This record gives sequence, structure tokens and C-alpha cells, in this order.
Amino acid sequence: MPDEKGAYRSRFSILESFRFYWLLPLTSVIAWWAMLIALMTIWAASNYRIYPAEDAGSTVPYVSDIAASGVKPLFIACDAVQGTLFVLALMSERYLRHKGRLERNRYKAEKIMSTFAIIFAVIGQIGLVLLSILDTYRHHHAHVICLGIFVVGIGIAAACSFCEFAMLRKNYYEVHWLRFSYILKLGWVVVAMGLAIAFVVLMGISNPDPGAIVEWTLAYWYGFFGIILMVDLLPASRRSQQRERNGGYIFGLDMAGSNRNLMNDGEVNCGSGTGSLSE
Repeated sequence: MPDEKGAYRSRFSILESFRFYWLLPLTSVIAWWAMLIALMTIWAASNYRIYPAEDAGSTVPYVSDIAASGVKPLFIACDAVQGTLFVLALMSERYLRHKGRLERNRYKAEKIMSTFAIIFAVIGQIGLVLLSILDTYRHHHAHVICLGIFVVGIGIAAACSFCEFAMLRKNYYEVHWLRFSYILKLGWVVVAMGLAIAFVVLMGISNPDPGAIVEWTLAYWYGFFGIILMVDLLPASRRSQQRERNGGYIFGLDMAGSNRNLMNDGEVNCGSGTGSLSE
């Protein structure tokens, strides 16, 4: 039993000393964009062929049209890798806030939003993997349903993450990094919603090319959310390095950081409604 406890502590000490959590979303983005570039390259190399699933008169294929024609294993593998790393990035952000290497959540609502972001990201990524398996040629209706699950799941996850940062920004108003990430998330959500609405509308017109172009744009735009997650996780690396130098976190042993935390705790405790939730 002591050995098991020692191994348990050892695993968590590795997590606490690990600096490069930001590599999770970065690798996720690389896998996603590399897949999209590979699909476009395959289409160009085939002399811009017309795929069987395309509507009459179409010249621009949808992402799934190319993916279902001979490169399905690549599509499945890249989606699985991207989805796993994306969810791990969100889980890491929650863990690092719990450990104090990122600004701690002070309200219960912030933790709820963070948890919901993880849950809906898992749902969305399951939809993505399923749509890559249920290709548009053989399982068209199931493919479209899974596409909807992916878009809605990731959309809700992004909205929950945005709401969490909106609350964090108020608690840590002097932390410019949070404000920057909040603005990036707001911009990403607004553009993603506009592209998603345009995609649904354009799917109903007779010429499918505009809808396909918007789908490719939306696919590439999705990757930028991983870049924003990387921005969120970068401060944990800097604070880990400072802990090694002086034995504490920026918001832990540093006198100015401690005073700032106490001030924010007081503000939360005096606030109405939800109360403080220290970790």
C-alpha cells in the first residue's frame, strides 16, 4: 500500500512539474490543419476531379467528399488525434487552475462553465470521429447527424469557455493575459457563428459551391480555437519556471501576488449571491 501511495504521488509530481501543456492544443492544430492541407493536395493532384457524392454542376468538393474517397484511414486517424489532444488541452486548463499555475476559479459558476466546456468538447469530438467513420458515401444521413453533433458540441464548449473567461476577467482585471484571451475567444465565437449560419443557409441553394467554400473556411477557422487554448496554457509554463527558481508560484509566494489574491478574495466574499469557492 505505501508503494501505491508513493506511485500516486509520483504521478502527480510529474503533472505538477510538466511545463509544456501548451503543446497539447498546438499539436492538435497541427494534426487538423495538416489533414485539411493533405485533402486539398489530394484533390489538386487528381486534377480537381468531381467526386461521386457531389451534386450536379458542383466544382468544389466538401471536405467529407474527398475524405471518403480512398483516404478514409487518414481522415479517421487525424480526427482521433486532434480530438483527443483538444479535450486533453481543456482538461489541462482546468487542472492547472486547480493547482494555481493559472489564475484560480473563484466562483462556482466558473468551474461549472469549465466542466461543461470539457463535457461538450468530448461530445463534439465523438461526433467528429463517428462522422469520419460513417462516411458520406455509405452512411450519408448518419454522417450529417454526426456533423451536427460535432458543430453543436464544439460550439457550446467554446461558448462555455468564453463565459468562464468573462468571469475570470472580472476577478483578475489586472491580468492582461486573461483579457487578451477573452477578446480572442469572443472574436472566434462571433466569426464561427457567422460561418456556421452561412453554411446552413448556403446548403439550401441550388449551387453547392458556396456552401463547400464556407465549409472549408469553417474547418480552417476551427483550428484557431486550438491556438487560443495554447495562449491560455502558456502562462503555466512561465510560472513553472519561476517556481523552480524561487520555490513558489507567481500568485503564491510572491508578496504582490499574495496581496492581489487576498484583495480579490475579499471582493468575492463581499459580493452578492454565489460566494467564494477557494481551492
